[in-house]
Amino acid sequence: MSKEGCFTRLGAIAAVVALVPAYLAVAGDKDWWPFPPPVAGVARPAPPFTSPAEPARSAPVQDDAAAGLADFVIDYYRSMPDTTAGWPLIGPNLRGRGRASYDRFWGRYSGAEVLDQPSVRDSQVSVRIALHPRDGTATLVERHVLTVIRYDGGLRIDADEYLGRG
Repeated sequence: MSKEGCFTRLGAIAAVVALVPAYLAVAGDKDWWPFPPPVAGVARPAPPFTSPAEPARSAPVQDDAAAGLADFVIDYYRSMPDTTAGWPLIGPNLRGRGRASYDRFWGRYSGAEVLDQPSVRDSQVSVRIALHPRDGTATLVERHVLTVIRYDGGLRIDADEYLGRG
C-alpha cells in the first residue's frame, strides 16, 4: 500500500468523523420520526416489503425472551402518547434525536396500538401499528422494525426502521 493511499483513507475517515457532529446538530431540529409527516390529499406509496427467507414451520415458537420483547413493544405503544411514560423506554441511540422532537411527534396523536402480534427475531421486533391523529384525520397504519436493547437495567427501544404503510 502506498503512503498516498493510506493518507487518502485517513483523510476520508477524518472528514466523516468531522461531519457527524454537524449532521447531528442539524438533524436535532428535524422531526422525531425518520420519515416525513403525511400531507393531506397526497398518497405516498409504501416501499415494497420483502421478508428474509426463513424455513417453513408448522407453528411459530416464541421463547420467553422473545415473548417478553413483544410484550414490551405492545405496552410501549399502549402507553402512547404519554411521552412522560414513553421517554424512559427509549434507548440512547433514539434519544439522540432529542426529547422535544419526541414530544412534538407524539403530540400529533391521541393514541397508538399494535394491530397484530409482533414477530421477534433476536433483538428485532417487527410490528404493525395504528396511529390515531388528534385532528380526526384517518388512522395511519404503519410497519416498523424496532431494535430493543437491555440498557440501564431495563428494555429500551434503540432503533426504529420504518417499513412503510399498511
